[in-house]
Amino acid sequence: MHHPHRRRTLIAAGLLVAARLAGAQPSRGTRRIAILEQGSQAVRAGQWRAFEAHLRRHGYVEGRNLAVERRWADGVDARLPQLAQEILASQPEVVLAITTPAIQALMRLTSAVPIVMTGSADPVATGLVASLARPGGNVTGVSLDLATIARKRLELMRDLVPKARLFGLLGPAANAGVRAAFAQAQQAAGALGVQLRLVEASDPPTIDAAFQSLSAEPVDVLLVTQVMLQHHRRIVDLAARHRLPTGYVDQEILSSGGLLVFGPERDSPYRHAADYVHRLLQGEQAAELPVMQPTEYWLGVNLRTASALGIRVPSTVLLRADQVIE
Repeated sequence: MHHPHRRRTLIAAGLLVAARLAGAQPSRGTRRIAILEQGSQAVRAGQWRAFEAHLRRHGYVEGRNLAVERRWADGVDARLPQLAQEILASQPEVVLAITTPAIQALMRLTSAVPIVMTGSADPVATGLVASLARPGGNVTGVSLDLATIARKRLELMRDLVPKARLFGLLGPAANAGVRAAFAQAQQAAGALGVQLRLVEASDPPTIDAAFQSLSAEPVDVLLVTQVMLQHHRRIVDLAARHRLPTGYVDQEILSSGGLLVFGPERDSPYRHAADYVHRLLQGEQAAELPVMQPTEYWLGVNLRTASALGIRVPSTVLLRADQVIE
């Protein structure tokens, strides 16, 4: 069954502006923007459609008055420095960068070209901005509210597995965003009286090795970081094979067999990113545009997966869910 989409408004730290749409229209001539994505184009196809549609609302149409240079690292962070060079060589007026490693790769090369971020984790702790209210450099945009995501995912997964005492967080420790996510999740775990450990993984071989290690040193519940979206089908399959209750951030994973998804509403950060691109093209300064954190969250539960794992999903979770797959 499908429940109507319900938006949950949470108070977001540093959200001092609701990003009201600027009234100015795009100036004449072709504007140039660029996109650098840590993952792949196909993985976020829905989000890109939302981004492009929102740009059109502001009057920007690719091929008419907008030129877009795109690069995807396909989950291989080592490719990002070269891709960042190629992006900047196209002389964009604004760059949209997805996830912390992509933003960092651009920041190493420019302090002048405005960068709009999405998918970043704790941009203050990772050095992307000076503060959420006043970024102070050439980076602004939309960041994840890691504290909210960490606390809610732990609570929801403990509702599904009440006896869980040891949680694992799957992701690459070299990723600054993952380290920030782990720090926030550790605080949330401590408050709930459970333990958390980082399970290292970054690509198919290390994902396979991680699940093998979990056979020897099992956790009760696994949480998957957003940077692993590129490999979500492999992770879902391995979680089923190892009968390991696993929680995710990205909405698309629910229909692929993910047990539970809690995270920002899928398209909202990309619509806001389009607003930031527009405002920067109209002459506003990244240093003065407060960073926004999502206020719209989405919860989904897959009852087929729960049944296969022998989990009875409590009605308290089902009633809160935006989507339930039976």
